Amino acid sequence: MADDLGLTTFRRLMNQTVGSFRPAMEAAADPIESTAAATTAYAGMSGATRAATIAYVADAEDTGTAEIVAAYNAAAGRLQGFQGHEGQPYLADVPGPGPHQTWIVLTVPTDYIGDLEHDSAGEKAFLADSGFGQAPQAFQAFIAVVKGAWH
Repeated sequence: MADDLGLTTFRRLMNQTVGSFRPAMEAAADPIESTAAATTAYAGMSGATRAATIAYVADAEDTGTAEIVAAYNAAAGRLQGFQGHEGQPYLADVPGPGPHQTWIVLTVPTDYIGDLEHDSAGEKAFLADSGFGQAPQAFQAFIAVVKGAWH
């Protein structure tokens, strides 16, 4: 009887924990996105890069299409009629996570983000630094949601 109760409790906790992973990943994406959008690594001209910087959660069933389209639209709105450079919003065909995988994706849907990240020896790069730099805060946000699922 005690073993059944222990196993039942374990299963309940395991289901609550696994069920909290996506919301926990979403909470973890928030500090990554806000840090990337607030970077001082580049000056910005149109505001499109900051407006379209996005960190979202993707898995095999939900690859973040709605989030990336919203970011694309934010870039398009800032770049429409802008004369300072020829950059445009861009939706790349990015492979998504496989079965049993969940990713936090940090990106900017513009055709010039690669140039911003690589030109001038990476002087204006910010995506990797924002992701890695916020890892402790992202982990804390993740753990807070998972712990909350246990209560």
